[in-house]
Amino acid sequence: MAKKVLFILMPEQFQDFEFNVPYQTLVKKGYTVDVAGLREGEAVGNMGLTHTPNLQLAHLKPADFDTYDILVIPGGPGSTTYLWGNKTVLDTARYFHTNKKWVAAICYGAMVPAEAGITKQATVYPSDEAKEKFKAYGVTFVDQGVFVDDAHHIITSQGPTYARDFTKAIINALSR
Repeated sequence: MAKKVLFILMPEQFQDFEFNVPYQTLVKKGYTVDVAGLREGEAVGNMGLTHTPNLQLAHLKPADFDTYDILVIPGGPGSTTYLWGNKTVLDTARYFHTNKKWVAAICYGAMVPAEAGITKQATVYPSDEAKEKFKAYGVTFVDQGVFVDDAHHIITSQGPTYARDFTKAIINALSR
């Protein structure tokens, strides 16, 4: 049975490469990939990429999450508006973590595992704001492009420069 991947996609200002590189690679490799939007309609990246999610996160239930092996959260400039402090997103990450499923987040999306309280060390786009928020959540900033916390099933990455390495880490996690 093919492994299943669930992306959470912001309605606007997601980082195009952080979504598209893992999404396209996973689809091409034969994984079952669903994209849950935070609102109806087409999502637009900060560089103009568009994608229409096939699901809405608010309509999914825990039984739906049980069918997935990993949650992937791309970042981008819209993260501070749409991901940070979003109860539904945070609860989804907590559910995956509690059920020993992987949570992978890149750039400012990596604030989700920190804010959800499911990791104590991670990487994020290394802005002063992000580092201060990590500190406030009791998360140690790891200064590397991609950080994999095998013990807690968390993958975090610093940003679009590392999108391919982030994708490799996701594939590696799915192969276990």
